[in-house]
Amino acid sequence: MFLYKKAKLRLFIVLIVMLMVFVIGCEAKSIDKGADGLEEATNVEVVEVALKQTEKSSAQVLSELANQQFSINNDEISDDDYETIVAFGEAFVNLYTGAVPEQTTVTFDNYISNVNLHKFTSIMLGLEQRRELKGGIGVNFSLDNEFQEAELTKLDENLYYLSLPFSNQGSGMNCKLLVQSENKLLKIVDLYFGNKDGVDTFATGHPAVRKLDNPKLWDDQTWVDGVFEKLKEYE
Repeated sequence: MFLYKKAKLRLFIVLIVMLMVFVIGCEAKSIDKGADGLEEATNVEVVEVALKQTEKSSAQVLSELANQQFSINNDEISDDDYETIVAFGEAFVNLYTGAVPEQTTVTFDNYISNVNLHKFTSIMLGLEQRRELKGGIGVNFSLDNEFQEAELTKLDENLYYLSLPFSNQGSGMNCKLLVQSENKLLKIVDLYFGNKDGVDTFATGHPAVRKLDNPKLWDDQTWVDGVFEKLKEYE
């Protein structure tokens, strides 16, 4: 009788152990599924965020570029500001070339402080946009520019020449800038794309004669008046 009870007890214990193993296994599977579900949900969220970033409209990008400011630590530019100057120049190029196909008005206030140069750049953009609508531009303008190695040369105290070669859908271009700092903010004091049949080429001179070495050029009212007369002819 004693052996029977003992065997019965062992059988009961074995059943209990088997039941516990079964329950633990089910819980583990549930946890795994929950982890997989969490991972899947996280992946979906990452994808959604990435899509939102890539879906940022051209208008939003242009607005961000227009509102961006580029500051330096000292009152005058130095060779230590190379990366900031190049980023400043590339942002300006993207703002300008991106606005052409979008047929939208943008502000250059954070890039140009000289009134005459600011006015000229805005008019030049408007004329390029008209040519774009008529299909008369021989180069491709857009936000998606590929920049090659920049050339930065110090011309004087707080005055640097920046050459930015870039391309877009096979169209090779070069934007040349004179850059100074004003109140620790970078500003363009002269600029030139020099594209064939381009507005600035027509109004300010052929690449062979157009020099970028005078930070006071756009303060020369006689020269400026001649440029704006040329713009009227171009229109």
